[in-house]
Amino acid sequence: MIGSLPDHWYFGRRPPSTVNGIEIQSGEKEGIRIDARARARLAPGCATGVWTSQVTPVASGRATVGWVSQWTTPVIFAKHAGNPIYGPGHSSGWDDWTNGVSIIPCENNTRYRMYFCSRSNGIGFAEASLNDPVTWKEHPASPVLKPRTDNWEGGHINQPRVVKVTETHWRMYYTGWGFPGKGSKWTFGLAESFDSGITWKRVQDDPLLERGAEPSCDDGGVFVPSFLRFGETWLMYYCAVMVAINGRLQVTMCLAQSQDGVHWEKYPGNPVLGDVFLDGSARSVTSRVYVRYDRGVFQIWYSFGKPGYRICYAESLDGIHWEQYEPAPVLEVSPAPAWDDDIVEYPEVQFVDNTWRLWFCGNNYGSVGYASAKPTASIAMEYRTGASNLPDAEWTSWQAVQDQQSVESKGFTQLRARLTQTDSAQPSPALTSAIIIPQA
Repeated sequence: MIGSLPDHWYFGRRPPSTVNGIEIQSGEKEGIRIDARARARLAPGCATGVWTSQVTPVASGRATVGWVSQWTTPVIFAKHAGNPIYGPGHSSGWDDWTNGVSIIPCENNTRYRMYFCSRSNGIGFAEASLNDPVTWKEHPASPVLKPRTDNWEGGHINQPRVVKVTETHWRMYYTGWGFPGKGSKWTFGLAESFDSGITWKRVQDDPLLERGAEPSCDDGGVFVPSFLRFGETWLMYYCAVMVAINGRLQVTMCLAQSQDGVHWEKYPGNPVLGDVFLDGSARSVTSRVYVRYDRGVFQIWYSFGKPGYRICYAESLDGIHWEQYEPAPVLEVSPAPAWDDDIVEYPEVQFVDNTWRLWFCGNNYGSVGYASAKPTASIAMEYRTGASNLPDAEWTSWQAVQDQQSVESKGFTQLRARLTQTDSAQPSPALTSAIIIPQA
């Protein structure tokens, strides 16, 4: 599976022989510690730190500088004072339960479309300006997809996840609640739109992915997927229910791959994220994830219920093995009395103008709130180069460099990273790997 993904996936793992991987541990460190994963991080009590690599031989000519930085995404969000920003009171009578939103930038990134479901009347959408992510107006075409009662959907569909294939060709993956005697429970189907998300038609009558055979981590249901695309390769992170044992409910996150977004192959090592009752609890639910990929790092926000839902966060270098933020969720419940004083769940995330935007649901799963955060941690990289193996007066001065930027090499190169953090309550940024790739 991993071999078919982009070359950028080698960041954070053993680099190919054609790449000059730089040992993070061997660099000079000022205000820096090396953690258990061999990453450079800020030393305790330090708001800034500098890591400087060893001098690295690189053939003269052009080269590409690259690195992977982790834990620069905020893990503390501030809720909007006007929450909830959307719910049944904002839309027409068909919507009695605004649940499981999927938010898509459109119209040249000037507007949002937010797809959501009601309890039994189907899926519709509202629109907002990209500059005003808390003011939404229902589109008159809603509902755009109504449930069927004669098949596995069982008269109830929810949790739409919308993905752009092209600017006009969109896909909606939706979950069916199931109907006894009419096929699998908790599976999902696919509808497509060829007019940028206004009208929708189901692709097939059957579910897109079936439950696994007993006993397996998804023998009780497969639902609520989240997607990433790497060229022709699709990755899907989906929620999986294991048939309850001794009254305990277990929901984990699993992974599948596709070359067309329709036909899927499950990862044999599933599940890739979840809890397995190691503490004897009666309920453990890792559900309704939002996954994002940014410069070598997979980022995931997920609903974790044990027992009540909170929104948590994790990162991965390969999309399979995850490092979870501990000990606190990234979004907690509000003090009572409040519309979200019991649970917060179902994250949807966008990054706009250096601001992280997070939409979520609260009590009873049926209204939408908004929270935001600014980055508080960063890593800035510089490089210099020269013809001798020790920096001297003939070397260039330090120059700022961006990830994947092409630079000149005079035979030897050195990198310097400055780690900065303005909020000590959040995790230190981590320089995970650095490379210099000679260009042919």
